[in-house]
Amino acid sequence: MPYRQLDHTADLCFEVSAASFAELAGEALRAMMAWTGPEWTDVRVERPFRVEAPDRTALLIDLLNEALTLSQIHHEAYDALAIRSVSDEFVEGSFLGRAISGARDEIKAVTYHGATVEERADGSWVAILLMDI
Repeated sequence: MPYRQLDHTADLCFEVSAASFAELAGEALRAMMAWTGPEWTDVRVERPFRVEAPDRTALLIDLLNEALTLSQIHHEAYDALAIRSVSDEFVEGSFLGRAISGARDEIKAVTYHGATVEERADGSWVAILLMDI
């Protein structure tokens, strides 16, 4: 399984793993959005983004927070990423998903506290992400 929820006393915590950083970002997005329990409509959406940050940990956190912001502004939820370009300090692409009529739960923000993003010796990636709910 590419992600699992970890026990945390007050917030939401996920461990996410994938074969590449781009896949890690997509799995983290899916975990986050699935947890909110969106009430999907049939209207497909695509929201472009470009996020810049000083390192991969901040990049993933900022990307997920961008998805949360756009989701709340436009009443959408995203279940996929189309990444056009990625480096250690930026990622550019589109969030793919659908309009929603509501959601079961809300994530306020993905936090920097306790967050880690690491490339393993075999080239795979793992992240620990803490979310304020």
